[in-house]
This record gives sequence, structure tokens and C-alpha cells, in this order.
Amino acid sequence: MALYSCLGAGGQVVAQTSPLSPAPAQAVPGQAASVPPPVLQAAQGRVEIQGPDGTWRVQTAPTEITTRLRVGTGRAVLQEGRLGQLIVGSASELRRYLGEADLLSGQFFLRGPVAVHVAGNHVVMDGAGQLRADLSANEKRVAVIAGRLRIALKGRSIEVRAGQQIALGSGRVSAFREADPWYAAQFTGLGAAGVEATRGPVTLLQRGFPRVAVIGDDLQPGAALNTGAAAWAEIGFTGGGYLRLNEQSALSVVSIERTSAGREVLLKLDRGTAWNVVEKGQGGYRIDTPMVSTAVRGTVFRVDANGLVKVFDGQVALPGQTAGAVSQDQQLNPGGQLAPLQLDAVDRFNIAQDAARAQALTLSLDLPGRSLQELALSARSLPDARVTLTVAGQTVPLSGKNGLFRLERLKDSLPEGQYTVTVRAQRYGQMLTQKQTITVDRTPPRLSGLVVTRVGRILTLSGVVTDAGDPRVGLGVTVGSQTYSRTVETQDGGSFVWSLPLPTPDASASLTLRDGAGNQSHARLP
Repeated sequence: MALYSCLGAGGQVVAQTSPLSPAPAQAVPGQAASVPPPVLQAAQGRVEIQGPDGTWRVQTAPTEITTRLRVGTGRAVLQEGRLGQLIVGSASELRRYLGEADLLSGQFFLRGPVAVHVAGNHVVMDGAGQLRADLSANEKRVAVIAGRLRIALKGRSIEVRAGQQIALGSGRVSAFREADPWYAAQFTGLGAAGVEATRGPVTLLQRGFPRVAVIGDDLQPGAALNTGAAAWAEIGFTGGGYLRLNEQSALSVVSIERTSAGREVLLKLDRGTAWNVVEKGQGGYRIDTPMVSTAVRGTVFRVDANGLVKVFDGQVALPGQTAGAVSQDQQLNPGGQLAPLQLDAVDRFNIAQDAARAQALTLSLDLPGRSLQELALSARSLPDARVTLTVAGQTVPLSGKNGLFRLERLKDSLPEGQYTVTVRAQRYGQMLTQKQTITVDRTPPRLSGLVVTRVGRILTLSGVVTDAGDPRVGLGVTVGSQTYSRTVETQDGGSFVWSLPLPTPDASASLTLRDGAGNQSHARLP
């Protein structure tokens, strides 16, 4: 049995016990029995309700909460009492207890009048107002945005007013300034995060299966990244911004939302160091560690799992912490003390990586010709770019050194014909694409209707040249030790007449035809 406390009439504290399984609806002491139970009014994203048999089922229609409700990525809007409203954020869970909502974990926003339990403490807002409850592993607080509330905590009734927050662990009341209004924007769908760069051993755990992380991996809620020694990985987010997970670190994706104001990111750093570059105007960004929670809306900062926070640009809010916020050129040490920013080797590494990342991506192609016997090409890009080639439904990486990437030959030769070759360069979320049409041609050009005449020291040739893949074919005539060349336009019919000098009337002569792919045919001339 777990001990709960409720506010009775006049703010009197009344002890209650809570069974481990959901309790049947009961009237809260001092409240009218006719107070309506919590009712789900709207569901966005993944909202589930637990049935009597313990099975979780996705719920979209209005329904009374009789057991538990949880949100994956999305929002749930509940009517609480006759006039109150409760918004449940992503990765949050509540249950019904004594006829009211009992907030168990995650983030919540409430409009009064409401009466709820928060982490085992009864909270009452009698009139109009707004409050939020944050219940993460290292932060359990209730903050009043407007109005005032009473909370039964540690055997006494405490009043909390607008602009104040109360830490549920200690009962300490402190000043509150809203820095992370996740509830203020409308949820519009799932956001996206993807792996944009890796170095060294990086493991992705997703849907229970571990594997090597690669560029382009989409990170779903619940995904976890782990970096080994001398390794790092970068994650890019919907709308911009990125996180660099440094070596020997572990990070989990809790939720990523698309909202009317940008996106809301919720991450958990379990071990190591995360370097964060959060673009301004792109919505909220929160990363929790075992020691501290950080919330920002545009800044550059580092956070370590041991509680170290360093701010290089902007300001980082610390919800529920005594320090309140860390400003630019400050750091919060693991013991909780604010101090001037001091750079170390980890900072210098990340600053250098940011500078390298900021380079503009380039891409240029060098094809030996539009007609080829076998596809081969080279491309130039930044040395650390990932360059791939796609043709006929197959994509292959191009090997590179010092910014020069080559394809010597495809593993499986392409049949003769015309193809579109697509070359892509990717680097830190940037991508450039170039396309080229080529013709694979292994058939030598053909000569028909050849007529050869010798008049004195003049050799005259005529005929028709055709080629399957090239609009221009080169002709070469060798007379004695002298070679002459010209081009025939096959697209104009391919016919030609050509007069050449002879060193002697009976000098030997030969004819060679060569197309753009290098295919040749030969003929000796009478």
C-alpha cells in the first residue's frame, strides 16, 4: 500500500492509502460525490487506455478514464471535473484514483478549476488558472503559471501562487519563469530525427534489435544510440539543429513532435556527453540526464550525464533546479554551482567539428563520355562526404580519397541502352544531387554501301555509317604511313563522301570506324 494525502474541506490534510492496482472511483473527502470523473475529450498521435484486463488499446473517441491512460508521441486532452482541463504530453502516463486523475510520469498542463493527484500529492486549484506538472526521473515539480493552488505535501497544506513552483521531493517553493511552453503549440504529427554522421563504433538499438548505426537511419521514439571509444554520432532534427553524441555515451529518443510552432524534442542522456546546437525559432528542445534536466528554444550547449552544463550561446533553463538557468559563457558544475565557462578538450573537439560541419557541400561529376561500354565515372566533393551512385534501381557507394570519389565498374554490367545516372553527396544533413543521361553501347559502328574509287593519286570513299548509341562516329583512314580523320553525323543519315591523297596510285589503305564508347570496326580498302 502507498500513502497518499488529500486536501479536505478548508485545506485540511487527510491521509489516504493507494492500492497498487487502480482503485475504484471514490469521492475525495470534502468534495461532492457528483464531481465528474476524468474524461478523454481528444486524442492526437498515439494515446492508449488500459482495459480491465490490463491490455493497452489505442483510443481516439471520447471516453471516461476508468483505469490508466498513456501517451506515446502526441497529446491527450481530458476534461477534469466540471470546468477543468488537463493536457497530457508525450511520454506521459496517468491513472484514475479516487475519481480524479493521478499524474504518474511525464509532463502535464492543467487549466483550473481542477483537483488532481500529482506523484501522490493532492493538488487543488479552486478557480481559473493554469499550472504545469513535470514528473521525470530527476525532476518532480508543480509550477503555477496563472492563479494559485493548494497542495497537500509532507503533512501540511502549501499554497503556491502564479510565478512560483514547488519541488515535490523537498517541498521547497521557488520562483518560476516559463521557458518550455510545450503545451502552447498545436500537435500536428510525428517529428523526425535521423543519423547524419558517424565515426567509429556506433550502435543503434531500435525495436529491441541492436545493429551498427549508419547515415540515414531514422530514429523512432524509444531508439537508443551508443558510442564506443573514440567514436561519435550526429543526429539531425525536423526543422534544423543537431546533437553530437560524444564517445562512450548513450542517448535515448523519448519523443519528437511536429507542432504549429516548430517541433518539440524530448531526449534522455543516460551516459557520457551530448553537444547540442538548437536552432532558434524551431520549437522546444529538452534533454534529461540522471542529474539535471535542460530546456531550451535555440542555443548551443553541452550537457553531461553527471550534471555538467556548459552554455556557449543563448541560455539553458534548468526546470526545477535552484540555479534556474545557465547563461552564455557560464557552466553549471556537477555539484550545482554556477561558474564562468572553462573550455576543455571535449569542448575544443566539438567546436572544431562545428566549424568543419559548417563548410558548404560541393559536388561535381566527370564522365568519360555520354556513351560508354561500361559505366565508370569520378566525382569530387568534400573529403568526409558520403557519395553514392544510383542507376537502374541499384545504389552503390563511391570509394574516395582526398575528395575524389570513383566508380571503376559496376559489379553487374548494365545491358545496352540509355540510363539516367544519379550521383548524391550527403554530409551532416546536407545533400546535393546531379543527374546525367548515358548510353551503354558495346556494338561497333556499321558501314554499308561502301564505294571506293582510285583516280590517279586521289582516293574517294563513300558510304553510310550507323551506330546504336552515338550520334557521331569518327572515321580514320590510313594511307601508307599517313592517317586522316573526320567525323560523320549518324543522326543526319550517316552518309559521307571523302576524297584523300594517295602517295602512289596503288598505296595500301585501311578504314577504321570508332564511336564515342570506344567500339571499333575495320575495313581494308581495295
